[in-house]
Amino acid sequence: MPTSGSASAPRRAIVIGAGIAGLLAARVLTRHFERVTLLDRDSLPAGPEPRAGAPQSHHVHVLLTRGWQIMSEQFPGLGDALAAAGAHEIDWLDDVAWHTPFGQAPRVPSPLRSRACTRGLLEYQLRTALVADERVRIHSGLEVTGLQAVGERIVGVQVHRRAGAPELAADELRADLVVDAGGRASKAPTWLAALGYPEPPETIIDAQLGYATRLYELSARPDWKVLYAMGKPGKNPRGGVVYPVEGGRHIVTLVGYGGVFPPVDEAGFLEFAGALETPALRNVLVGATPCSAIHGYRRTENRLRHYERLRRWPDGFVVLGDAACALNPVYGQGMSVAAVAATVLGAALRARPYEPLGLRFQRRLAAGNLAAFMTASSDDLRWPGTTGKVSPGLKLMHRFVDRVFAAATRSPELYLRLIEVLHLMRPSRDLFHPSVLRRALLTR
Repeated sequence: MPTSGSASAPRRAIVIGAGIAGLLAARVLTRHFERVTLLDRDSLPAGPEPRAGAPQSHHVHVLLTRGWQIMSEQFPGLGDALAAAGAHEIDWLDDVAWHTPFGQAPRVPSPLRSRACTRGLLEYQLRTALVADERVRIHSGLEVTGLQAVGERIVGVQVHRRAGAPELAADELRADLVVDAGGRASKAPTWLAALGYPEPPETIIDAQLGYATRLYELSARPDWKVLYAMGKPGKNPRGGVVYPVEGGRHIVTLVGYGGVFPPVDEAGFLEFAGALETPALRNVLVGATPCSAIHGYRRTENRLRHYERLRRWPDGFVVLGDAACALNPVYGQGMSVAAVAATVLGAALRARPYEPLGLRFQRRLAAGNLAAFMTASSDDLRWPGTTGKVSPGLKLMHRFVDRVFAAATRSPELYLRLIEVLHLMRPSRDLFHPSVLRRALLTR
């Protein structure tokens, strides 16, 4: 990979987007570049509040165990900073009351742990740690509108300055590597097309899912930290979660599939909560004090952009996070998949730091994204009204997964393995181990 006047590692990198994926990518890049600049189109909050560029940040954001492990490795001291701000430590078996269509899951101590807080608090702590590094600059109000190229190499970005944004010198918009972490709104296909590159094919699976979320202070302290009530395909498309966050509050997010969207008015919100398969969530709201407005969100389709299939790709440009693989947020994989992507980026830079980084990275990333995408999209295809291509054998797979879930409600050992897979700690093939198959097939 060419450098900026240095015989060693490239000196300058630009990251588009200061969300979770961009912040994690920037941290990894500080180990390979002398200057890392993050550009975000919106004004970033000065504290732990939701930001305009992430309208879903009002809703529950689950941090899976694998994602937490990566974040805490990349940002030493993050756990202490979050704890001091009121975040909760979660044991994902012992602390979770999970109401499945097959009964309530067992609650036993486990090593599967992470932290629970608002996305605003997590991003704030990551930003605070990053800007303490003199190699990092974060600039808001700068919307990237295109890529600068010399031949087959990306050498920087073009930007539009919003009101109040800083005016950057030309050399600050040039880089040895540009990372697009711009989320679902990424314009990378358009930017590449403007330079003569083909746009990637896409796979889209859309379960027509919508959210409605409100913050509450509960009137009583429950014996769990997280309550998760699943819907029942073919019978009840409603689900919900109660999730602890800082400030003694809980986020309550209601979910509806197939266009059965939870209302954003108080009476409708409570009525929807009462229509879940279990009354447990509605009971929690009895006597609870609302402490926010009700926020809705409906952009939840799974979208996989197959950059790895392109035959031409410019050097010096990569795409990751939701910009490459956006998942239905209901499965809580997004932040953790972004964390895994950052490790893939770091590994690619370490392995062959002077070779072109483009398709080589996108192909590595695609292999890592596929399992999470298959988990989310295949489950979404259970629901009537879901649009997208159905894979052969999917109904058989659904029956098998149902058997595993049913058996897991009776076996803490099997439940642990299932949650390890869901938390990206084990590959999904481990659910096909003979011991799992035996238990699943014997369950009625």
